Amino acid sequence: METPLVNGWVASPNARGTIDIIWSCVVTVFLCSWSVLFLNVPDKHSFRSYLSTKLSWVAFTIFFPEILASFAQVQYLSARHSVAAFHELGYSDWSMTHAFFADMGGFMLDSPDYPRFPVNAHQVRYLVEHGFVDYPSIHRDTIQDKNKADAFVRILTSIQILWFALQCIGRAVQQLHVSMLELDVVAIVLCTIPTFYFWFHKPLDVDTTVTLYMEGSLQLSDVLALADPDIAKRPWKLTPLDFINPHPDPFQILDPIMWAFEYLLRIGTDSKHVPITRFKNTARMNPGKVTVTEWMISTTAALTFILIHFISWNFHFPTSLEQTLSRAACLTLLGVGFSFGNLWILMIWQLPNLCRWTGIPQVDTVTEYLPHIHPFFQYLLTVTHIGAYGIARIFIIVEGCAGLRALPASSFRSVEWSDLLPHI
Repeated sequence: METPLVNGWVASPNARGTIDIIWSCVVTVFLCSWSVLFLNVPDKHSFRSYLSTKLSWVAFTIFFPEILASFAQVQYLSARHSVAAFHELGYSDWSMTHAFFADMGGFMLDSPDYPRFPVNAHQVRYLVEHGFVDYPSIHRDTIQDKNKADAFVRILTSIQILWFALQCIGRAVQQLHVSMLELDVVAIVLCTIPTFYFWFHKPLDVDTTVTLYMEGSLQLSDVLALADPDIAKRPWKLTPLDFINPHPDPFQILDPIMWAFEYLLRIGTDSKHVPITRFKNTARMNPGKVTVTEWMISTTAALTFILIHFISWNFHFPTSLEQTLSRAACLTLLGVGFSFGNLWILMIWQLPNLCRWTGIPQVDTVTEYLPHIHPFFQYLLTVTHIGAYGIARIFIIVEGCAGLRALPASSFRSVEWSDLLPHI
């Protein structure tokens, strides 16, 4: 029997299946959310503890990538201010890597009269400036040796992000349908990029620390005795050196947002055992004065993440109810952001009056005011904002997967790269 032949060049099928869409989205999201996380030095060094912490933050990154980007920006600003402060003291070799290493709990203070506890970059500068400890002479390369960043994973993530972005751009140019799931992945990727930038100098998966010893016969009590008594005697929550931390800027919106998360999910930075032995990953750095430019960057990132979901407004959905609910979820994201932002601005404006009307001692920031209000209003505030926002995000992700059961035919066509790329 003669074997049938096919003459000429045979092109690959110009189509993709549902599994191709799912696989591309899952791989992109997982690589982004896993490789973008730079967690603080852990208290427990077991693989099980590391994996559970990492996976919980992967989930947080998938649901709230814009908040993680703001979190990374605040840490970046804190590290940048630390570098400037050390350079003013004449320590020009103090780098962003040093500052990040300190803020993630890399330096531990050992005093004869007190248990060991971590000190952040602001506290290290204070101790060095006043001669309580020697300047930590650890070289930047030594810190990098503690860094377990996998260059291969970063390169793989960058390639996947680039390829996914090109696919979506090509589909938009050729007017091919993009699924809601792919659109949500694009939004996550757009938040991942600035997060990568802000944490570029932060060591990854560091689990060892450097100990700083008090000079000579000095003790921690000497540090407190020489400090301003009105400041040093204030109640502290984490360590006795809390008074060294710069006062939070009233216009730092991340603080009330994270307070709401901590209250609703019970992931606060307070510890039952003080002084703490590590900085929790929810610990917030105070970068000092926040400029308009820095505030606009974080606001733009958050708005971009929210508004990109509105592209799906006229997408095809399996049922009209799903389309209505999808639109409602997009409006919820925008409404919660608008409501929370305006409420925050209003509370800043009326903060002295709010303290007087509610009989609360005068405070300087909204975050300091919120824990003093009645628990009912605390719960109402967090549920109506963080709760509603979280439900909307859950629906968008679930609908993105459920919507794959009925898509326009063009969703399964591949991009004709020969029509996009220059050729003869």
